[in-house]
Amino acid sequence: MEAQKFFDGKQFQRKEESGFLHPLQWVVFAAKPSMNSETSILPDLYRSDCLFLLIGTNPLPNFVAAKLLLRAGGQLYLVHSTGTQRIAEHLARYWVNVEKGAQPKFLCVDEADGADVRRKLDDTLQPLSAGTVGLNYTGGTKSMSVHAYQTVWEHQRNSHRPALLSYLDARSNKMYIVRGSDPPFCSDPLLYSVQPSIQTMVDLHDFKLNTKITTELILPDLSITLAEAHQSEEGRNGWRTWCDEELRRKARKEKNSSNWRSNSELAKITVPLPVDSSLHGVVAQMREVFGCQGDSLSLADASRNGSLKNEKLCEWLDGKWLEHYVYSCLCQIRAQQPALGLHDLGMNICPKNPQQDSEHEIDIGAMQGYRLYAISCTTEDTPGMCKLKLFEAYVRARNLAGDEARVGLMCMANEPEKIEQEMVRSWDVEGKVRVWGHQHLPKFSEQLVDWFAGTGS
Repeated sequence: MEAQKFFDGKQFQRKEESGFLHPLQWVVFAAKPSMNSETSILPDLYRSDCLFLLIGTNPLPNFVAAKLLLRAGGQLYLVHSTGTQRIAEHLARYWVNVEKGAQPKFLCVDEADGADVRRKLDDTLQPLSAGTVGLNYTGGTKSMSVHAYQTVWEHQRNSHRPALLSYLDARSNKMYIVRGSDPPFCSDPLLYSVQPSIQTMVDLHDFKLNTKITTELILPDLSITLAEAHQSEEGRNGWRTWCDEELRRKARKEKNSSNWRSNSELAKITVPLPVDSSLHGVVAQMREVFGCQGDSLSLADASRNGSLKNEKLCEWLDGKWLEHYVYSCLCQIRAQQPALGLHDLGMNICPKNPQQDSEHEIDIGAMQGYRLYAISCTTEDTPGMCKLKLFEAYVRARNLAGDEARVGLMCMANEPEKIEQEMVRSWDVEGKVRVWGHQHLPKFSEQLVDWFAGTGS
């Protein structure tokens, strides 16, 4: 079946071969009734002309609050500490350059000194004789929140004008608002009301990408065939043995090196095709895709026919194929399950933090409203390596998208549920991480649908 059939907008009948559900061949799953892709916007009554935001290390809640709580033409005030000044500056730059809003005003406070917070905020509030004042205290420290809340509350009492005090809850995605003496207001879930792209998430942090975010599927049919083969222990072992003893041995610089030879060197290398009986389907697909002659795989021919540079081809065969299989499932879900609200997908999200000079790569990212789902993929099967991959993905996702982020790991572990349970207990992240193993490959798309439907709100 040609991969292009997936993109033509039609709904296909579900086909199962040997119990394996092809991600490019199944019909739409029924979304849970609780999922709703319609945009939910707060009433204008709860919007402010002058909106104060407490700036923390994650700019996402502030961005969402600004989009939902500031009236058109309104003024943002960014209340930050010296430690979050750069975050405030990045948010302000994005707000002006991309959102085309007015230049935000900065208010630097000592987050540990309540008197300083109160004094500087009060000095800024006093001249505001017109318009509605609002404070969103989702970001910032607890001390900042307490003293900022009390200062704005006293300002509304002294000015005899109602102020708006709001908080965006990361668990429920609801906005909690107190307006003057009105009864407290709790919004419907607002997850889909703001839909930043993955690139927007990167830009809000002012990270620079090492490489452009990838959106192109590479060799999707072969990735499906490899996923089929990896259902069985024989297939997993057979492919790993071929990669270790044939591909890596000839194509890597040294025996224990993780670096591939140069493209010019790789172009001269030929390796025998896998001979394990569990990989007959894979070999047949390789012959078709790469134009193999005889029982050998010429990396030069495979690179040309597969439209990949030699080094990237080796990476793909050695394990990157799993990322593209998972990504093909995501593309299918986005196309045929609009109610799940997946509006942006990407691979190899590798921004560099200029301050820390460290990379925060995410194998696959999916945006559901303003929530980032980060999925790490590995063909490793040992619990220790799988835990490490999950931990790295969790840290990177939190760095980029804060408490709202969800993290998944697709691996070859025999007991993925034990890895998930251990991580949940250790990190107290109930509902925020998911681990899948080789046994989930046959109907992995269904696993993803359940994940998105179960965490979306």
